[in-house]
Amino acid sequence: MNWNPEIFNVVGYLSVICWVVAVVLCLIYWKMPSRALCLIVLALSIIGFFGARSNSNNYVNLIQLDRSEEIAKQEALEQARQKALLDSRGDEVAQVRFAEDGAGDYLDRAGMDDTDLKYFESQGIDTPGWKKKKKQRSGAGDDDGSIESSIGGEDVIEGVEDETFVENEESQPVVMMEEDMVLANRLDLLNLKVTLATLITGILIVLFDYLRRGNIYGESSFPLPLPSSWFNAVTPMPPILIVVKHGEGSLEKELARLVKRGDSFVLLTENLSRTNKLPASMPKFPLIGQHEHLITVTDEIEDEFVFESVWYGRSSFVVDSESRSQQVLESFLKELEIRKDARAKVAQTAHIVWDVRSQMPEHSKQELEKLARSTGFSILLIGGKPSRSNSQTNSQAEPLTS
Repeated sequence: MNWNPEIFNVVGYLSVICWVVAVVLCLIYWKMPSRALCLIVLALSIIGFFGARSNSNNYVNLIQLDRSEEIAKQEALEQARQKALLDSRGDEVAQVRFAEDGAGDYLDRAGMDDTDLKYFESQGIDTPGWKKKKKQRSGAGDDDGSIESSIGGEDVIEGVEDETFVENEESQPVVMMEEDMVLANRLDLLNLKVTLATLITGILIVLFDYLRRGNIYGESSFPLPLPSSWFNAVTPMPPILIVVKHGEGSLEKELARLVKRGDSFVLLTENLSRTNKLPASMPKFPLIGQHEHLITVTDEIEDEFVFESVWYGRSSFVVDSESRSQQVLESFLKELEIRKDARAKVAQTAHIVWDVRSQMPEHSKQELEKLARSTGFSILLIGGKPSRSNSQTNSQAEPLTS
């Protein structure tokens, strides 16, 4: 069977190219995940989806069956029938023709009997006078009172037809043979289903990539208050993360990112000037105007209250002295040990942000790493030195290996 290129229009072929490329990029993404790659897949899927529907509604559905062969066969049968009829009638057909008769028209002798015919033949009159007048009236350019003469003859009518119906002739639908039409409809249905599946796949890949990058520091974007279990199911949160500061506002931006994720935290620092620059609250759900208030830990606030509030995600706290920071850290170690023994785990990730000039004790760091992995906590060490690989890739954080 020969391929008919008119099965699809240009938009239809473009939709096919889009979903084919999208499928290839999906396979590449499976091996090399990339945010840009999944966005390209989604864009191609959308173009292919709407292109396929445009091709189906505006082209394939308007294709009509080519009946030229059937019409030709019918005309041949009709001509054969007329010829057989004429042959069968033979001498019954009259020999008199009128001026308005066509080449194949035969009529009787206009009601004249044999006496009238003999009279005309004896007088040598071949054509009666009334027939001659009829010929004169039917001549071109004569005004015989007919509609054609009144409007200027047949040429004008033909001109009107050309100007009136030229638009309809240009908008005629595509006509093709039955087998090509059946193939066009089958491929159109397949194209619609494949583009729909590709669009759904593109959306799922974008969502998957968002969850994949959610726990990767430096790659996550547009934080949303989604359950931490969704992110951890794709990319587990590292128990300890070294965060390298870049500029004065980097710490505030990092804390704001945690709040927008729906996470709670306790900031342990001794830098009063830095804590004074922090806002009293941070937007948690910007669309509805909900904010997370930052509570400064004073002597009246107990460490157990701070831990319980952070554990259940009720509030976030700021500790602005080194001695109290060490005290809160030791209290958290004890509480986390109790929760680990009870196999308890936070519903939403909670963070301990260490921004003290002195390094966290090594034994505390190792113990926190074990407890954080079991309880769902995350420890962010602010101001740590990046590794060699991070300095080469300009990464701002790395998981700490024990």
